[in-house]
Parts: sequence; structure tokens; C-alpha cells
Amino acid sequence: MMKAPMTEENSSNRFDINAERDLLDPYEASARYYDLWHEDFNEDVEFYKRLASRTGGRVLGCMCGTGRVLVPLARTGFEITGIDRSATMLDRCTTKVSFERTDVQKRIELYLGDIKEIKLEKKYRLAFIPFNSFLHLLTTTDQEKAIRNIRDHLEEGGLFSFSAFSPRLDRPEHLVRHRGTRVTTQGEIISWFEAQVFDQGNQRTTVTYFYDISKQDKPVRRVTTEFTLRYLFFREAMELLSRCGFEVIETYGDYNGSEFAATSPIMIFVARKI
Repeated sequence: MMKAPMTEENSSNRFDINAERDLLDPYEASARYYDLWHEDFNEDVEFYKRLASRTGGRVLGCMCGTGRVLVPLARTGFEITGIDRSATMLDRCTTKVSFERTDVQKRIELYLGDIKEIKLEKKYRLAFIPFNSFLHLLTTTDQEKAIRNIRDHLEEGGLFSFSAFSPRLDRPEHLVRHRGTRVTTQGEIISWFEAQVFDQGNQRTTVTYFYDISKQDKPVRRVTTEFTLRYLFFREAMELLSRCGFEVIETYGDYNGSEFAATSPIMIFVARKI
């Protein structure tokens, strides 16, 4: 069944997402438009479905966001737990799940918490972090804490997978790129723009999103959100997983199973707990 979120400090305590409204959530602006821009992206969904079919058993969706990957896995029949530290993202996931069939809802548990610290009672056959979410961990220490905590939640021989973009440091900085325009069911026209800068010394990129929103004859309004990612290199990720108690058994350059190469747009890692 779907359960109320928990705090990371004590997984036995129930937690009301709405109680956190007075705290700053850096993902609040992005959460509102995330599904609009990613609703038709399902390549990774099918990838994680295949992994879940291989492993069987319970699935742990870390940094699950609005449930873009989590909900389709539950629809397919997998018992899945989702964790996210953003109350706003998890609110949207909770709302989305509430519209699912009862049998799908029963296969989902959602918890509010930090993947570096949260402690759950169950063990899982598969854990994954989708779609660059791992890059929100901004230090090597945080990355190691997260991976080791995920390992603690896996059964012996369980699998962990995450994906991240393959760094392209030749991309121009401060250039505003138009990512597309969509029309919502409420008749809003939303244009999405992106700009980024690099801090190569700390392997970080700060990304700014601009959402220009118009409707009929009303003035255009702009919503801006900014976040920082710590990008990874392929060898660095391999060594990180090994250091944290995993054996990397598969790597890919896309969700269709292509071999990773220098020109691959993304890096996908599948590792086994050892």
C-alpha cells in the first residue's frame, strides 16, 4: 500500500509533506513543469523495467522525483518504494499515484528523506537512481554516503543502477538555449530556456532554467530556477562504485544497450552488491 512519507531521521515516524511548506525547496519551480517536459521520455522506464524483471523482488527508486519512472514500474506489477528529499516533488508523485488503480497504489510506498541517511526496514533486489539525479550529490563524500546507504538496503547480490550525462566541457557557457515550447491543458504556452556555466576545478555545472509562460492576452511571466550538478567521468564512477562495495557488471552508452564510447551522450552503470 502507499504510505505516508517518513523523515530520514526515523523511518518509523509518519511525516506530513504539507508541514514543510515553510521550508525552502530548491526544486519547487522545476517540479511544476517537470512532467510537462519529460512525460514522453520513456527509454529509461523500459530499461529499468528490464532490470526489475531480471532481479525480481522489491525495487527501490532513489531520488524518485515526481514518479515518472516509479509509477510505470508499479503498473507493470513491481512492488516499489520511492524516496526523495524534495517535498514538492514527492507531493506531485503522491497526487499522481492517487489517480492510479487501487492495485497499483498498493504496490507503492513513498518516503520523504535523504538517500544518504534514510533507513528503511525492507531489503530490495534492485535500486536505481534515474536521469542525472545522482549528480545532485555535490561532493565525493555525499556520493559515497548515498551509495553505501543504498548498498545497505539491498539483498545479497542485489543490483544498483544509475545514469548520468557524459560530460561535454566544450559546450558554450552563458548561452541561453531554447529547449522547446509546450501548451498545457489549461491553455498556457510555456517556453523553456536553459543556460549553464562550469566550475571545472570542482567538477560542477550550474544550470539556470527560464520558463516563459503566456496565456491568451495576458502578459508573459517568467519563472526562473537554478541548481548545481557535480558531473562525473566514466572511470571516476567505476572507481566510486567499487570503493563502495559494488562490482560493475554492465555499462552502456544509451538505454538501448549500446556500448559506452567517448561520444556517448550518457553513461549507464549496473553494479552488483558484493
